Amino acid sequence: MQEVGMDFAGKRALVTGGSSGIGKATARALAAAGAHVCIIARTPGKIDEALEEIRSSAADPSGQTLIGKPADVSDYAQAQAVVRELVREGWEPDLLFNFAGIAHPGYFHELPLEVFRRTMETNFFGTLHMCKLVAPLMMRRRQGHIVNTSSVAGFIGVFGYTAYGASKFAVRGFTDVLRSELKPYGVRVSILFPPDTDTPQLWEENKIKPAETRALAGNVKVMRPEEVARQLLRGVARGQYIILPGLESKLVYMAAGLLGAKLHWFLDAIVRKTQQERGGPPPVRDELLAELYGLREQSDGDG
Repeated sequence: MQEVGMDFAGKRALVTGGSSGIGKATARALAAAGAHVCIIARTPGKIDEALEEIRSSAADPSGQTLIGKPADVSDYAQAQAVVRELVREGWEPDLLFNFAGIAHPGYFHELPLEVFRRTMETNFFGTLHMCKLVAPLMMRRRQGHIVNTSSVAGFIGVFGYTAYGASKFAVRGFTDVLRSELKPYGVRVSILFPPDTDTPQLWEENKIKPAETRALAGNVKVMRPEEVARQLLRGVARGQYIILPGLESKLVYMAAGLLGAKLHWFLDAIVRKTQQERGGPPPVRDELLAELYGLREQSDGDG
């Protein structure tokens, strides 16, 4: 098997969401393979901490460019400013990895609209912004590779993930079309479908996940971000479009394709069992009705 280092040495890789999780693990693996790496993240302090780890992993720290830029890629102006600065410095990316993302699970009727907007802005529009800014550079040179990140929740509907799932289905649809449009220019596109991965994002999700969402996850083994990154770079080196790290993501992908709507029966059974154990589905609160429709709450003294 060809080693990934043979493919990435000397390449310039731009990694969003590179200060933690899969993004940081991928940046470290790229640096170890001899690539020049620029990470983008929102928090300067986290960028500095991540760069220390990335430099410690690098094949040749003194000979590689290993830098970080603070930006929120959901804001097009911030993303554009970073890419413009890199281009002015003569640092045009050969590889773009879009990892910046958020997740906020919860019951659909309880989730504020702001959660949906923020999730789409980060997960979908953040990906779109970076592709819009970097793809023309690659198209002009007739080479390059873009990797977008969806999720297992991007090919099956997972209870509790109406906001997150919608954003990841959007990334999947966008990337499918992008692949066909960039192929004539010699630019490759891949899409990553990671399963549950041991990252700070998952830790935060677990604090607020509905019981039904936890039940669906069951005893699935959580992957280490380093292993996801290893399998991702192997797939990129091979030119794969769909990259499915771990056995679980492969099984779910096959089940979704083979069973289609029949998969709903299996998932619904788990949800139904969980809700029966709790005495039924979550209630629709009077406070929610009052907020939506202006209905005042009923009290025992009302006639």
